[in-house]
Amino acid sequence: MNTVMKTYWNMRYNDGCIWGYEPCPSAVMSNDWFHKHRVVNVLVPGCGYGRNSLWLAKQGFYVTAFDVSDTAIELAVEQSRNQSLDIEYHVADVFDDTFLVNRYFDGIYLSNVIHLFLNEQRRSLLDRLTSLLRPNGILTFSCISVFDTNNYGIGSEVESNTFEKHEGKPLHFFSEEELRHVLSNNYEVLKCQLHTQTETDPSGESEELKLWFVVARKL
Repeated sequence: MNTVMKTYWNMRYNDGCIWGYEPCPSAVMSNDWFHKHRVVNVLVPGCGYGRNSLWLAKQGFYVTAFDVSDTAIELAVEQSRNQSLDIEYHVADVFDDTFLVNRYFDGIYLSNVIHLFLNEQRRSLLDRLTSLLRPNGILTFSCISVFDTNNYGIGSEVESNTFEKHEGKPLHFFSEEELRHVLSNNYEVLKCQLHTQTETDPSGESEELKLWFVVARKL
């Protein structure tokens, strides 16, 4: 397990449910696509403290979710118990191929995770998710776009369209062309649209993110 990431996110989640309890816009949009394609069980990697996995469970899906942060998972488990929701939560690293062996899902939802890595890790992450999805399964995710003028270009450019505002924490900004290219070998892209997500942190400061929402069907 990546101890640096685990330590970082544990520190963030020590402040509790730092972005509130409402689901991300991409989770709400994913719900419609999952129902349209008769998805039954959904995997939520990088679930944090559970605001999206909890909401998806309330929509009737069987949800399995995990995060590298044990602090986040403790918060998620507590909320699921308080709301009498049966969700399978784990502390795990998405790059650990010994986790979820012989498990396959109808749908996968990934919120603002794939853009947190450099190119090789992004490829590995996508390969890992693809291996966990059934044929014709639906992958939905959100990621930051090159149109996010509030964040694009801030810090050192370590790879094309990838900047480090803080050392060791890259942020990759996707174009639509790149998204379609990285998905082309294994997926049919059903939707790729821009949307805005507004987040308010514990200090009360708000930030607007210009994100892609992507829906893809595994071939």
